[in-house]
Amino acid sequence: MKVVLKRQPQIALAAIASFVESENTEGSGKRFIVKFVKFIEKSAVTKVKFALCHHHILASLKYSCIIFNKWVIAFAIENNSMVVHKIIHGTILK
Repeated sequence: MKVVLKRQPQIALAAIASFVESENTEGSGKRFIVKFVKFIEKSAVTKVKFALCHHHILASLKYSCIIFNKWVIAFAIENNSMVVHKIIHGTILK
């Protein structure tokens, strides 16, 4: 299944990479994002029915959620593609 990142997740990934890079060694931000994106791609499995997110606002938007570390990845399956609409740090949703 194809993975499509909307604008908000792209901006979030860039900010995450910048933060990780500032806290760790050179290149660590890029390595973290590569792992992050690979996790999303591995999760994009055809013929899998994902439950809606537990958070009421994300569920009302008909988003399903997966978790990578403390990051919530909200997505919808559209035309045989996993469309990632939001990447949010889990502490924000509490």
